[in-house]
Amino acid sequence: MRKLLFMLVALLGIVGLTGCNKEPQFDFSKGKLVVGLEAGYAPFNWMETEKTDTNVKLDGMNAYVEGYDVQIAKMIAEDLGLELVIKMIDWDGLIPALKSGVIDVIIAGMSPTEVRKRSINFTNEYYRSDHVVIVKIDSPFANATKFSDFAGAKIMGQKGTLYDNLAKQLAQKAGGVYQQPLDNVPAIIYSVKSGVTDVTIVERPVALSIVSTNPELKFIRLNEEFEVSEIDEIVSIGVRKGDDKLREKINESLAKISQETRERLMEEAIAKAPASDEE
Repeated sequence: MRKLLFMLVALLGIVGLTGCNKEPQFDFSKGKLVVGLEAGYAPFNWMETEKTDTNVKLDGMNAYVEGYDVQIAKMIAEDLGLELVIKMIDWDGLIPALKSGVIDVIIAGMSPTEVRKRSINFTNEYYRSDHVVIVKIDSPFANATKFSDFAGAKIMGQKGTLYDNLAKQLAQKAGGVYQQPLDNVPAIIYSVKSGVTDVTIVERPVALSIVSTNPELKFIRLNEEFEVSEIDEIVSIGVRKGDDKLREKINESLAKISQETRERLMEEAIAKAPASDEE
């Protein structure tokens, strides 16, 4: 009997610990949707210092955030009848912030990769794009059309993203030099402009934004395709595992945003985006 009682107490303890480790779930009654993004990935998201008719104040900061992600977030929050709150979080901190309840969703140009799906769930896609390379217009690689044209090039991608993997892929295929990744796109673009790096890889909307504000740069869509899955060509909204109702509601909101509207929002974001430069 004593042994049975001990086992029961131990079992209850395990159940209690399991309950303590459970991730928080979204509460619609709080009336807010807290979005996390890095505010440094134009045209998807970037920081601004002055209020405009379209940007949103960053929570806890004397700054604002603008971009495609912001406009999508505004439309979703309005459709769900929720107040929109946006927090700026470093890229590597986004998933931990989501899992711990600091934010409710990630809207940050994030692809729903299999690795990320082990930690969080994703909604349907809210944008789709292809991948291009960026070089200086006076670079010896400016007329490249295929992987082998980048032999000897110094190649860099963004840390913790698909583009670091594509940098490795290009370096291997071309016989180039793979460089350790940096944390954000502005830092990488500065590295390219200063000649420390010859080539970087980004998605096409980001490239359009970068070259529109950096005339010394150009982007190239190569004749050869990178080895990527369809998942790597889309971006989705990250939600916690178990937050099925929130994911369902967001998918319903996304279904109301036409492809025409999405393209218009992206074109507007590209036109407004600042120079991808780091002083």
